[in-house]
Amino acid sequence: MSRLTKFFAAIIAWVVPMTANAEDTYFTATGQEDGKALIFRSLKAVPAGVHEADLPNRVIILWRYESDLNGMPDADANSAQIALEDALMPLDVNEIGRQVLVVTGNNRKEWHWYVKDFDSWIAQLNQRLATSATYPINISHTYEPLWSSYKDFLAEVNGL
Repeated sequence: MSRLTKFFAAIIAWVVPMTANAEDTYFTATGQEDGKALIFRSLKAVPAGVHEADLPNRVIILWRYESDLNGMPDADANSAQIALEDALMPLDVNEIGRQVLVVTGNNRKEWHWYVKDFDSWIAQLNQRLATSATYPINISHTYEPLWSSYKDFLAEVNGL
């Protein structure tokens, strides 16, 4: 079983569906990993108008933090993470890339994206963050034109 599958297999509950705009429906779910709570925020489905192969590069932004709150970020880390996410949101459009999943807990926060062109996307990210605080993030990417990791996550949530 892959790390990703183990990670997503811990999901235990749907919480409240949310809608950010007419096209995208999000949901939250909770789970556990290593005895610590996880919170997932995800798109419920591939966004309308998106063809997975047009955004074939899976990107994970990882922020590790220390916590005495059962693995959840403290108020300062949470505020900084929200600021980072706000800076990223202009890149969340069908022509550039889509954020499909955010995972918080067990001393880390992860933002999962699928993007059209990684080099262009990272250049835009760097431009967006040029005037911001320095964030303790690591960014990795892989070629995944079928969005299999995201679809595996949805299947785990739906019990398939």
